[in-house]
Amino acid sequence: MHVVWTGPSDQRRNTPCRVRSGTLCRWAFVATVVFFGQPESFSQQQAAQPLSQNQASTLSPEQRAALEQLLVGWEARNAKVTTWSCTFYKWEYNAWSPADSSGERLAFSESTGEIKYAAPDKGLFRVKSSKQWNPEKRTYDTRPSNSGEHWVCNGTSIYEFRHSDRQLRETKLPPEMRGRAISEGPLPFVFGAKADTLKKRYSMRIITPSSVTDQIWLEALPKFQVDAANFSKVELILRATDLMPFAIQVFKPGGQDRDVYQFDPRTSLIDRGLDLIRDFSKPLTPLGYTFIEEQAPGN
Repeated sequence: MHVVWTGPSDQRRNTPCRVRSGTLCRWAFVATVVFFGQPESFSQQQAAQPLSQNQASTLSPEQRAALEQLLVGWEARNAKVTTWSCTFYKWEYNAWSPADSSGERLAFSESTGEIKYAAPDKGLFRVKSSKQWNPEKRTYDTRPSNSGEHWVCNGTSIYEFRHSDRQLRETKLPPEMRGRAISEGPLPFVFGAKADTLKKRYSMRIITPSSVTDQIWLEALPKFQVDAANFSKVELILRATDLMPFAIQVFKPGGQDRDVYQFDPRTSLIDRGLDLIRDFSKPLTPLGYTFIEEQAPGN
């Protein structure tokens, strides 16, 4: 399976065996623990730190109506999903990314993992395998299995494995974030997206290429500093048949570094296959790790 991610001004060819700049060869995801690290509700921060409104795209009445129809339909679809699990793939592009013989930028690192979600506020994100570019050997080195991102949110706490520090950290969520920590976190594109929230926080437009008929592509620019601190732009692909997320590309502040995620539809399980106790319970502290309990800022 391979999918090519192309923008309106960046039409690329299919490349089944290699990960290229702007290219997806798998189905991926979006959430890292930093996206859940905002202790204040969004409504408090958005009023305090708005960005310049000249970022907003000028949409025609027809474009605005199509976007409104999509967002309302997307919200209705999300409301029906109680649990979801899927395999994800991730590619990271940065200043250290290699290039092929033609100068095409390749991924600096590639990862595979799993994502699990239970409405409204339980989630799991785990990188199970990854490899990273070694510039000296000019090849990709497999990284240790216990070195990737791994977090669990049970609705009241977030448990994060910090492998470099050999720590398992529990951050207790403040009461105002419980019950909505994921759907109203700083990046609500996958977990429980709501039309009003998206329109308030992002300048959005549909950017589906004319040649694509089975997907819907969206671009979102942050309106407020609380979101702009995490990313400068997000491009999202939804499946046209059921409005489930297919892929997402997150551009870091500055617009050069980016993470690409894709979700494998062959492993997608909706409203089945999850054990709410087992999958979202407090993880066991690995041997040699220190367990650290802390309160979220403002808690």
